[in-house]
Amino acid sequence: MAAYDPPQPLWKRNLAGVLDFLLAAIVFGYVLFRLMGGPLHPPVTHPGGGTTTEVFGLGPLPSLLLLALIIAYFVVLGRTGGTVFQRLLGMKRAR
Repeated sequence: MAAYDPPQPLWKRNLAGVLDFLLAAIVFGYVLFRLMGGPLHPPVTHPGGGTTTEVFGLGPLPSLLLLALIIAYFVVLGRTGGTVFQRLLGMKRAR
């Protein structure tokens, strides 16, 4: 585990990690969906009266690419001064 100087509170590290993951997943997922997403299926009505609507869908290859882009987000920005939310929360770099 990285040693921070001064030590950062656990809540701040966790919050930054979760928010950075959501940011990367939403932004990269949207871009990949617009570039590689297939056509969405029409709404399905179930016998009980409920309706299922597909709002977002990625195939296997774009999903793997999304995973690689999220990992690259953390690696690249982690080495260049911190991720977006680490910078917004004023976290210092690890030694």
